[in-house]
Order: sequence, then structure tokens, then C-alpha cells
Amino acid sequence: MAENEGKRVDKWQKWESFAKILAGFSAAVSAILIPILINSYTEENRKAEMYVKTMTEREKSDTDIRQTMFQGLLTGYLGAIKEDFTKADEESFRRRIMFLELLTLNFQEYFNAKPLFEEVYAGLERKRTDPKASGNDIEKWENLENEIIRVSRNIVSRQATMLNSIGIGVLININKYEPKLDNSICVRLYSREDFANLKQKDGVTVLESLQDGGCSGQLNDVQMKGTQNGTAITENAVLKVKMKNETGENRHQSMNIVLKNVEKSRITVQLSIYDDIFEGKVFQGRLLNKSFALEISVFDLPYMDNTKLSDGSRFALVLKEVGDDSAVIEAIRFKNDFLSLRDRPVFEEMLQKLQVGDKRK
Repeated sequence: MAENEGKRVDKWQKWESFAKILAGFSAAVSAILIPILINSYTEENRKAEMYVKTMTEREKSDTDIRQTMFQGLLTGYLGAIKEDFTKADEESFRRRIMFLELLTLNFQEYFNAKPLFEEVYAGLERKRTDPKASGNDIEKWENLENEIIRVSRNIVSRQATMLNSIGIGVLININKYEPKLDNSICVRLYSREDFANLKQKDGVTVLESLQDGGCSGQLNDVQMKGTQNGTAITENAVLKVKMKNETGENRHQSMNIVLKNVEKSRITVQLSIYDDIFEGKVFQGRLLNKSFALEISVFDLPYMDNTKLSDGSRFALVLKEVGDDSAVIEAIRFKNDFLSLRDRPVFEEMLQKLQVGDKRK
């Protein structure tokens, strides 16, 4: 017994000695590591503050330059308008078109130049259709009309390319509406992930971005789902309840397009926006959200001329081509958090640098 008791005491003494050594070692390591970690954290904070300060100073400098440039261009443009009222010749219109192109290219994230483009185009139309205009004059003014349309399409194409890089676009060939023909087109304003995951009512067939014949599948109050407390329940009412419970990413929209009128620089369409309801990932039906007439012009700028959907995303319609009784439209769906061409890279670069700093900790 005495021998066993001695072994236990010896064992506890060894553990006590080991604990004292471990505590001393931990204290020494902590004394070394804690200052290192604090210095590292302080250094990362200093870098973050430096990035923010640099970005702020850069933005301020850039804003000052842009403000000066904007004032100069706008003053020049207004001067061209004043001259146009007195001369209204070919050169004055060319200068106005040049100023508009410079204004839009440099301030397209903040400045909607569509009304100015349309005002110049309307002035050219009046010149071309003037009864006193000769054959050469008509050709001259028509060439200027084509020039301002070319300038606008170049700017719109740049914006559409940018929005397609963060969203999804689809080209729509549509003919003018005829009562005997259902030539309307249904466009599903879904994300790429939605097209990959969502299915038709059979649960197998994938959904496509375009559907000829309009947005079929709309439910109406004639279709009955059952009864509750002796009252008939329509399938439409059931879907309204489901849609009410859906928010944000779970919402999906379709758009029915009917071409009503076609002109050289613009078209008029009737749009009907639908909420598409899914049970899991299988399409159940759609409910009409709103319907309205919309004029789409070659001077529409998708950065500015776009419509917000109920899920928070946006869509823009770009007029690509105009025929006698037809048109080619590009529908672009993109996220609502799009900032601008100039601002997004700055913030993304800063976040990437901060993330690299976090990984090094």
C-alpha cells in the first residue's frame, strides 16, 4: 500500500512539474505571438485606411476634372444650339451631334442625353420634310439623321455589352401585330441559374428564353382548385397566396411583347409583365402583374432607360434594327446593384485587396 501511495505521489509531482513547464512555455509564446498579431492587425487596418483614402482622393480629383469637362461641353453645346437657331445649317447640326457624343461617352453613368438626341433628330426631320427642300437638301438631312442614329447606336451598344456581362440578354425578332395572327412573343426574364434549374409543367422539359404566341399558361378565375368553408377556391387565388409568400430570389417574371407601331427611329410596343409561379422547380402558372404601352427609341440608353421588376432586378429594351413592319429588340436583365462602368472596378479592386489581407492573417 505504501509503495502504491508513493507511486501516485510521484505521478502527481511529475504532472505538476509538466503543468508548470507548459504554463511557462505558453506565457513565453504568448509574449511573442500577441504583439506580432496586434502588429499584423494594425498593419492591415492601416492598409485598409490607405486604400479608402486613396480611393476618396482619386474620386474627388476625378469628380473635379469631370465637373470642369461637363461645364465646358455643356457650354459648347448650348452655344451650338444658339447658333443653330440663327444658322440651322449642316455644320451647326454636325457640331451638336459631336457635342452630344462627347457628353454621353464621358457622362453616360450620370447623364441621360436621350431628350437632347431626340431634339436634334426632330430638327433634322423638320429640315428633311420641308416642302422647300431640294433633292440634294433632302439627301443631306437624311445623311445627318443616319449619322446621329449611328452615334447613338454605338453608345447604346457599349452599354448593352457591359450590362450583358453582369446580366443576361436575348434578341427578339418581332413583327407588327395582326388581329388574325398571334405574333406576340413571351420573354422569360430569368437568370442563367433559373434556366438551368427550372422546368416546364411536366417537370422534365427545360424552359427557353423566348416563346412564340405570347405568354400562354395564364390562369384565370374559371379554373377551380377546390372548396373551403363552402366557397369555391380558384387556382388563381391559390397562386396569389403562393406569390405573396415568395420574395426576392424566389420571384420570376415573364414579359409579353406586342409590336404596335413602327417608325424609322422608334417603335411602340404593348408590354405585359407576369409573375411566374413555381412549385419547387416546376412551373405552375403565371399571374398578370401590370400592362402598359412603351415607346422604344434608338436613343434609349439602357443605363438610364430601364424598368425595375418585383424581384429587385431590372430589364432594358434596346432597339437594334427597324424594318417596314418588324423590329429586332434586345431584352437585357441585370441586377439592381449595378453601379457604373467607372465605379465598379474601384470597389472590386479594393475588396479583393482587403480579402487578400484577411487570408494572410
